[in-house]
Amino acid sequence: MLPKVYIGEQIPSPEEVVKTFSRPDAGAVVIFEGRPRDDKGIVALHYEVYDDMALRQLEKIREEVLFQTGVYEICLYHRKGEVKVGETSFLVVVFSKHRREGFEACSLAVDLVKERVPIWKREVYKDRLGDWILGV
Repeated sequence: MLPKVYIGEQIPSPEEVVKTFSRPDAGAVVIFEGRPRDDKGIVALHYEVYDDMALRQLEKIREEVLFQTGVYEICLYHRKGEVKVGETSFLVVVFSKHRREGFEACSLAVDLVKERVPIWKREVYKDRLGDWILGV
């Protein structure tokens, strides 16, 4: 069984997460994948995480979004270490009765993770490293 929140060097695929949830009245599955993009010559992003605090914050965000939106389930996964352009660094999967609350819950979760979770990223270029940035 996959955890509902996780931070590590490898995260599950959206398909793996979807397989873990079975509820016949869940008519919508909303998936968000955040990925480093080739912007200004970036080849990767390097993520540093305060693991214990970040996991506690992810769980709080999960519980808050479940309560506020009434969706059936939400799973939050974030990678740490180096993530190359095009690879998934952040995954949110929401299961809901209807699409509207699924999209709203997903958007809220992404915003709250960016605001609250102690994750720093550093742009990696072919020939140098960029500055550290708080937020994902």
